[in-house]
Amino acid sequence: MSEQRTQHDAAFERPTEDEWMEAMVLASMAEDERMPDSLAATLEAQGHAAMSNRKTEDKNQPIRMPSRKTPWALLGIAAVVMVGAGIGLAVLTVHLEGKNSRISELETQLAEATKQAEQNQQFLASVRQQLELRTGELDEAQQALAAADEERLQLAERLATATSDLEEAELRIARYEEPVDPATLAANRQKLLEVPGTVRLAWSPFDLPDNPAIQQDVTGDVVWNDELEQGYLRFVGLKVNDPTKEQYQVWVIDERGMEQKVSGGVFNATAQGEVIVPIDPALDIGRVALFAITVEEPGGIMVPDLRRRVVVAPRGDG
Repeated sequence: MSEQRTQHDAAFERPTEDEWMEAMVLASMAEDERMPDSLAATLEAQGHAAMSNRKTEDKNQPIRMPSRKTPWALLGIAAVVMVGAGIGLAVLTVHLEGKNSRISELETQLAEATKQAEQNQQFLASVRQQLELRTGELDEAQQALAAADEERLQLAERLATATSDLEEAELRIARYEEPVDPATLAANRQKLLEVPGTVRLAWSPFDLPDNPAIQQDVTGDVVWNDELEQGYLRFVGLKVNDPTKEQYQVWVIDERGMEQKVSGGVFNATAQGEVIVPIDPALDIGRVALFAITVEEPGGIMVPDLRRRVVVAPRGDG
């Protein structure tokens, strides 16, 4: 019995100074930490088991009060518990430090992504600005293209008109060159003379100061009606021409003056004697002021230089 009591008292010996300090340090490390419920339950269960074993071993021994050393045993148990709590706190601290490190990495990645997004926005704004400039240039190019198309259409219309006028002029030239029965021309001339408003103008040499006409012996007249814009030329003594080298050309000057000369067509003097030629102006004319005949290249010209003048028939009735 004395040996068992000695062992029991040894289990509850007063801790040494070093053990006391270690227990105090462990307690201070975990004094603010709450013991996990699972750990508290485990310790409580182990305590009950120890007490049960204790009752079993000492059931034949008298009950005795714990000695004054018992609180130190409890402090040892508390120290063990605090050590466990400290270990848990250390593990938790390491875990939190890992989380904080990950959070820092994510924050760094977020900052980089934000910076990249800002750069992308700036690049997108630059692209949009360039696109707007290109769109403006495209609009200007389309407008220029539309204007060019309009001009092309106008030129095409002018070309068509000029071609039509040329075809009509060629038709008149062909008609003048076609042989016509002189009797028919003389009859038509006489009929026009009977129409009210028809005038008859006599030919005279187309002389200029110090520059006489190339033919001085040509006579005849012009029969013309302003309203109908029809007339006939009659020549006597006009020299025969070579159509491959030159032709006679008719000029009609109306009330607009010499600057508005209108070609009345070209013709040939194919034989000696009287020659009657119908007048077919290329353009509409007003009240005729005079008629003139020049010698020009085959097919005629648009503007005469009056170097080879033949005859002129001015209107002298005011």
